[in-house]
Amino acid sequence: MSKKLTPTFHQDAVEIIEQNTVFQGFFRFDKLRLKTRRFDGGWSEAMSREVFVRGNAVGALLYDPVVDKLLMLEQFRPGCIYDASQSPWQFELVAGMTEPGESNENVVHREAEEEAGCKVLHLEHLYKYWVSPGGMDEQIDLFLGIINSREIQEGIYGLEEENEDIRVELVDTDEAFKGLEDGRINNAMAIIGLQWLQLNRQRLQQKYCA
Repeated sequence: MSKKLTPTFHQDAVEIIEQNTVFQGFFRFDKLRLKTRRFDGGWSEAMSREVFVRGNAVGALLYDPVVDKLLMLEQFRPGCIYDASQSPWQFELVAGMTEPGESNENVVHREAEEEAGCKVLHLEHLYKYWVSPGGMDEQIDLFLGIINSREIQEGIYGLEEENEDIRVELVDTDEAFKGLEDGRINNAMAIIGLQWLQLNRQRLQQKYCA
């Protein structure tokens, strides 16, 4: 077996000299002082790094292979106000943070109900990936969720106590792919999910439409 793409080092190649929480709100911000092993066999000098401790999340590409439609959400994202050339409203996949003791699969079912009034019929795990490992601890578990779009009502959803204002839209898959190409869909989770679907669409239609 090839040894390509095998990590050179693991957790024991990091020495954390000091770790301090400099902010604690809904999320956490840590300042670290650390050393790491170097590829030449030595150790680095001590360095300072900051990490946004956000926790893990789960997302789901909700797809109806029978009619070839996707469920997309539109909602406000404050991070997008830092680029005045773009709308702060994003077209996204269903997603949510993992709560203690809750399985990833339960997160998908819960969030699909809360954010879209939608029941998920079948789940397939796609990827587990780091969001921005240069400064954040968050990992995403991304799933495919098979749905019956004919039972879903487009409209406004979300939890009032969480100030959610979410618009649900059922989109033809080809239109979603066009949105990917022309930049209407430009957040990482949706891009990853749609590109996966471009590779697996035919397989899913054969499996669920036979």
